[in-house]
Amino acid sequence: MRQFKWSLYTTYFLCGHALVVFGSVMPQIIEHYHLSYTEGGFFVFLGTGGFLLGVVFSSFLTKHYAYKKVISVASVFLAIVQCLMVLVPPIGVVYLLNLLNGVLLSILQIIVATIIMDVFVGKRAVMMSRTEVSFGLGALCMPIISSILIAIAEWRYSFLVPSILGILVASIWQSVSVPLIDRERIEYLEAQNAPPRIMTSQLKWILLCLFLLMIFIYDGIETSLNNFLPSIFINYSKVGVSYATLSVSIFWLAMVIGRALTGWIVKKVTYHRFLLWSIVGTICFFGCFTLWRSIIICYAILFLIGLTMSGIYSVTMVFANHTFPGMTGFVTSLVTGFAGIGSAVFPAFFGYTMDHTNTFASLWILTSYACLFLLLLLVLISLLFRKKESKWKELQLQNNSE
Repeated sequence: MRQFKWSLYTTYFLCGHALVVFGSVMPQIIEHYHLSYTEGGFFVFLGTGGFLLGVVFSSFLTKHYAYKKVISVASVFLAIVQCLMVLVPPIGVVYLLNLLNGVLLSILQIIVATIIMDVFVGKRAVMMSRTEVSFGLGALCMPIISSILIAIAEWRYSFLVPSILGILVASIWQSVSVPLIDRERIEYLEAQNAPPRIMTSQLKWILLCLFLLMIFIYDGIETSLNNFLPSIFINYSKVGVSYATLSVSIFWLAMVIGRALTGWIVKKVTYHRFLLWSIVGTICFFGCFTLWRSIIICYAILFLIGLTMSGIYSVTMVFANHTFPGMTGFVTSLVTGFAGIGSAVFPAFFGYTMDHTNTFASLWILTSYACLFLLLLLVLISLLFRKKESKWKELQLQNNSE
């Protein structure tokens, strides 16, 4: 089991590198190919559009092939895609490679998340937080490597790192197998919300839509930061390119630390309380970020934003699966799909606002998205607890009548 867990961690480590590598060198891509920020947003849109295609392909592939085989083949193809980027091909080819990168990332992330939801019942959030730590470590290391390569004018070699990791992951999965869950030996390690025992079809769809909209908004915010943080710091704090690129590393350092703590926190705090305090903190720190232009203060606030955002994705996914027991594959695919849609739509719009307004206005737009997430979460909580309260009253009336 230990080897199996490490294979999951390594796969997410690869995904972290492959997701962030384009954003880490986005200013260089924009400069080299003479793109505008709007075109940069379209570039991100293509990558996350590929992510959505990967949701469809993953469902087909897992029905016909074993998990380990799909992960191995996808990792090899991801390595090829990243290696081709080192050649700095024409912009049309770059768009295609970015699209394929999104497809392959989606396949890998969905399969790993589905395995966790199926195999680690009772400690899903703990395992998801650990794999997300691995993801964050990859996303943290990549910008550091990129900033060094940018400083010596060799930014294109950043793509060699995920290429090598892809081959490594494919090799690891050749020697592991996916274990079966023993339902009689499930160990519950988390402070969970008890899912409603009885839900009408209408309530199920309302709750599911709320979860999907929340993950849509969150992933849109995170992807916008991943891809435009260097540009934000260049325009807002007036720093050099290498210092601006380090902002992504600071953000992901905080994400890694926060995700490491998430596994411990969810043992003490229920899912909805965790999400509530996380998004409130995110909103407050986003607001603070717009008030200062000092590079040191902005780095510090960005670190706090990373901490508060760190566990939102994994806990939202686990919360959704927990609310709809027996629907793991369906819910996980939908959540991942809507995350992909958010990752496609939001950065494209954010790039447009960077071009046509200013960085200050763009940051407040991100803050408004976080406020919308909070509103949806409050509606979700009210529906869940109203349902629980009505059930308690019905039971009380039945006991009184007896």
